[in-house]
Amino acid sequence: MSLSATQPGVGRSVLVGGAATDGAGSATHSGPTDWATLRRFSERHYEPSWLRDLRSAWWQRYQDTPLPSGQEEEWRRTPLADLPRNAELLLDAPATELDHDADLAARGVIFTDLRTAVREHPELVRAHLGIGEPVESHAAFWALSLAAWTAGTFLYVPRGVEVDGTLIARLVTDRADVAFVPHTIVAAEPGASVTVLEELVSADGAAGWFGGTVEIHAQEGSRIRYARLQRLGDGVWNIGAQRVVVGTDAEVTTLNAEVGSRVTKVGLDVQMTGRGGVSRVLGLLAAGGDQHIDINSVQELVGSHTTSDLLYLAALYDRAHAAFYGRIVVRPGAKQTSSYQECRNLLLSPGAGAEPIPVLEIETNDILRCGHGATAGAIDPVQLFYAQSRGLDADEAERMIVRGFFEQVVGQISSETIKALVLDALARRIGSSTAFDEADEADAA
Repeated sequence: MSLSATQPGVGRSVLVGGAATDGAGSATHSGPTDWATLRRFSERHYEPSWLRDLRSAWWQRYQDTPLPSGQEEEWRRTPLADLPRNAELLLDAPATELDHDADLAARGVIFTDLRTAVREHPELVRAHLGIGEPVESHAAFWALSLAAWTAGTFLYVPRGVEVDGTLIARLVTDRADVAFVPHTIVAAEPGASVTVLEELVSADGAAGWFGGTVEIHAQEGSRIRYARLQRLGDGVWNIGAQRVVVGTDAEVTTLNAEVGSRVTKVGLDVQMTGRGGVSRVLGLLAAGGDQHIDINSVQELVGSHTTSDLLYLAALYDRAHAAFYGRIVVRPGAKQTSSYQECRNLLLSPGAGAEPIPVLEIETNDILRCGHGATAGAIDPVQLFYAQSRGLDADEAERMIVRGFFEQVVGQISSETIKALVLDALARRIGSSTAFDEADEADAA
């Protein structure tokens, strides 16, 4: 797929039938798919007419949506010149692997892959798929995902049902050289409660493109705890977006643990639409080599008496780079709200770098709190000295400090299942800390 940047004096590139044009109508690049291919895919899977129409509408919207030029504030730090845009779209995508209790269906809970949900629960999918506006910074990619998804996860919890334990969905592919575009929907009706983890895994090696998107709908008084553990291959470009809508008195906690990929560029959009809603946006980033991770977030407070807090922590090794551009937008009707965003980066090599940029847009004078914090720096030498004075060598001392740094987020993970999987994934990058492991075992005892 062509993602050519707009240049002065040159018309914007658009996608027409799978090929980009230069504004004058001449094709300049081939892409992994076109509308004819998607139509054949839809027919082969006997998709209902409403879904074909929806795909067609989103495909047209994708064609009409400007692609990032690199001049936008959100895209200045992640150039797309090397995006593997000619990777073939993975049409025969693997089904989602699910781990859950057998009695969920008896309680009305639907937890399945998205294609199965379309066949067996079309009315519910239709009510939640592609609702609302896309994530603004990732609008073109969001539109492409809604048009071209070939796999994904669907979780629906009916009114008043509280799901115990942690549901797990794994999206695993052994292909590295493809464009894989899954879509996830998590929907909770009033008074429902659920905890779910999505794990994303792909092979190392060749360059590929992962375009996963997520929609979370939390109705009145519901509670959703959603975690995504990203362990994609070392050649993958992870270009995705998540949209969270928090209703009246609802509570949503999201956690994104970014460990894999070559480049990750994720847009997070949290819409606080209902009075008294609460959102927590958590992130853990552990990157090394030449990895690049760029997060854009918007916390939009529309309803009164809402609370939205964000905390992202990054540990960066070698030449890894992390960027964060986050906005809190408090609308005029959002009275008595509380919001905060905090992004902290630990630089563990002279070649590592970070650019945290928080922005506040306050359109009312009746708020409880609205603030931000951002840091980037190396480990405090005093901390290292103190740890080593207690008998730890330099490497072990560093690992312990990094684990302690991450504990600000890890300590907020209520699911022991999610906590264990996330810590295991992080340990592959930061190493394990004997001191912390022994402390965890003592706490468990």
